[in-house]
Amino acid sequence: MKVLIVDDEPLVRIGIKSAINWEEQGILAVEEAEDGEEALHKIMTDRPDVVLLDIKMPKLDGIEVLRELKQRNIATKVIVLSSFDDISYVKEALRLGAYDYCHKPDINERELSAILGSIGKQSAASDQSNIIVPKGATLKDQSLHNALHGNSSHLADTSLRQGNLYVVLFAVKDYETVIKRYTEHTESVLGNTIKNMISELFSKEKELEYLQLDEQRGVIFISNSNLKSLLASLTRVNSVLQMVNSTLKRFVNIELVFGISDWFTDFDGIQNGYQQAQTALSFKFYHPESHFFYYQHIRRKQQNKSAVEQSDQSVSQMKGALREGSGDKFLQLLGRWEQLLEKEECLTEQETKKIYEGFYFMMAESGKDSEEQAEALHTFAELSTYYRQLFQRLLPGKTNEYSQLVRSIIQYISEHYHESLSLKQLGEQFHLSPNYLSRMFKQDVGKGMFEYINEVRIEKAKELLKDYQYKIYDVAEMVGFSNQAHFAIVFQKYTGVPPKQFRKE
Repeated sequence: MKVLIVDDEPLVRIGIKSAINWEEQGILAVEEAEDGEEALHKIMTDRPDVVLLDIKMPKLDGIEVLRELKQRNIATKVIVLSSFDDISYVKEALRLGAYDYCHKPDINERELSAILGSIGKQSAASDQSNIIVPKGATLKDQSLHNALHGNSSHLADTSLRQGNLYVVLFAVKDYETVIKRYTEHTESVLGNTIKNMISELFSKEKELEYLQLDEQRGVIFISNSNLKSLLASLTRVNSVLQMVNSTLKRFVNIELVFGISDWFTDFDGIQNGYQQAQTALSFKFYHPESHFFYYQHIRRKQQNKSAVEQSDQSVSQMKGALREGSGDKFLQLLGRWEQLLEKEECLTEQETKKIYEGFYFMMAESGKDSEEQAEALHTFAELSTYYRQLFQRLLPGKTNEYSQLVRSIIQYISEHYHESLSLKQLGEQFHLSPNYLSRMFKQDVGKGMFEYINEVRIEKAKELLKDYQYKIYDVAEMVGFSNQAHFAIVFQKYTGVPPKQFRKE
């Protein structure tokens, strides 16, 4: 591989160049450029595999370079170098196709090596994608692979036909758990199992093709040349994917998650369809329980500029709160921002991680440990919980006291424990989604909300049981239980004895 380092500060270029053992990463040549114009010229002439690109530079800045690369369809991996103050630029860079982002003040050998290693593995997998397909399918596999990257000239040799085409990218659901069933020497069995089963299913179908990308990902190509309506085409797509998922679930206990492109009319649309499928699949970040993600639904979220602007404004306010040293204000703003993301789903997983990491960089000397652990988290709920716990420990002036939100919830429960309480009702009371409310309460208090509510109710019941003017069923109703039997079960769970025995003692 060849690398180009682009930064207008000579000391930064020297620092990066000397920070890593390039030969160990399989890097044969490391070149430099001091501005965007020089960088674009060297990219066009030398075609480096990886570009380390500063955001703010004279002549052409990093964003303009990325736009040029995208317009010219130049496939090089770009790692953006920037500070957290440039987070809006970083988001734009990621949208324009940047591979990853490094926090410039804290760039280090481990972080760069990890990113370069990931790129190296992807390149190797891409170059050797025909290893896991039968010898007879190698040429067809190469044709499909080329079509994903813009060259669809040889698809006439496949079963696909022009008209009502879809590209579907899938990934193994809960891959980290699934792969534990296999030893290091039998990991390839997973990819081969998926490939063999799908190939067998498709051998009996027309206008279906399949390409294995790696052990956990594959692409399904579907054409519907004989179907006249889009509804009929989409119905067939759904039927094919349901068949694939149910078969793998039934025989090998593997479930898949699918990203489904919009329809397109000819083979030239496959590359764009693949990009759409990638975008669609990325939204499993917000819905880890779902299996099917359609680009036609997700496109509306991507085009919601108002939500993205609100997110940018919130991030700016949170940075201001940190600079002021106001931990409570930061957490309050963080909660509003997380609610916005849960509702609007306006940022990608990569964008969201980078914002969390940026806040961590502002609080700690180095964020490399948090970033490494966060890489294993793949849902918004996991990411939110992980970073909130970090922030609670690091924020200036923070104690182990509950947040204002949780204190308000506790106060409300103490006043309304005798009523019928539900997460939905509490969410409406505090203008929060039930899932978010439940998660924030558990993070602060260390126990589930209804576990806490039951504890409050049982403590109140213990006081009331000392007064013999109340029957046990009266006490049950007075503390919020709809029937005596349920009350007795919960009471014994928390006290070890039934209400009647407690009263006698």
